[in-house]
Amino acid sequence: MWRAYFTVSSTDDAIRLLAEKGGRARIVAGATDLMLELERGARKDVDTLIDITRIPGLARIHLDEDNVIHLGPLVTHNDAAASELIRTRAYPLARAAWEVGAPQIRNRATVAGNLITASPANDTITPLMALGASVTLLSTRGERAVPLSEFYTGVRKTVMQADELLVDISFPAMTKSQRGTFVKMALRRAQAISVVNAAVILNVSRGAARSAAITLGAVAPTIIHAREAEAYLAGKSLTDEVLARAARLAMESSRPIDDIRASAAYRREMVRVSVLRGLRSLRDETEQDGFPRDPVMLWGKGSNSEFRTL
Repeated sequence: MWRAYFTVSSTDDAIRLLAEKGGRARIVAGATDLMLELERGARKDVDTLIDITRIPGLARIHLDEDNVIHLGPLVTHNDAAASELIRTRAYPLARAAWEVGAPQIRNRATVAGNLITASPANDTITPLMALGASVTLLSTRGERAVPLSEFYTGVRKTVMQADELLVDISFPAMTKSQRGTFVKMALRRAQAISVVNAAVILNVSRGAARSAAITLGAVAPTIIHAREAEAYLAGKSLTDEVLARAARLAMESSRPIDDIRASAAYRREMVRVSVLRGLRSLRDETEQDGFPRDPVMLWGKGSNSEFRTL
């Protein structure tokens, strides 16, 4: 059980404490997963919590001069879902963030925490993988950038070291020729863990796909790319037959298991259905149907602005 709680005002203080505690400390931001784990006794080695919510600037969402979007480690799911920048230049992430939990959870839980928890059913990992995201990790030993495709080593396992702090999530903003979406299958509409989720991004020119990124969640130990489906779509017109074939190839890429939420066979079929729905919505330009203009925000309208200091 944790015994010490530190509130820090700088990243330097945070990484110094992480180094001093030698693996016995955990970072607190949203803590929607961490506090449950502590309550259940799943983190018996943790005796120190380090609260970073008072560090200025870590809730920032911005676009840099190279058209790269950056999310700080305090950006919540509500922030991402309501950000005009994310909605217009990284829509699959906005959609996924909106699909997480309920407004109360989205108001507290951070995108960075969702990545670090490393469950293959976590919703925001899938679109960020499709967007080609990287994370920046900071420690007293220095800073390193890790592509999200290399960040995960297994179920709830990453390459992140105990003394490292995630300080940035970055990915290229989608261009005018790109369209993307996120599709979630769960046992109910809200407050549900994904049975299957999928992110689909197409680079389209004159009705044909120049390139594609298709990522799948909850169907393997980590989020995976449907590589054969991506390769198949390149250069092809988006006909019903092509989309159906791509969806079937995506299904064949999955490696699901049976668990309390679904059988492996059902998950495989839902991969096909999810990817097909996503592809059709992009072709028909209906991917934003059902997405609210003003997602519920508990900090008040406009609180997701490009900079929010807690």
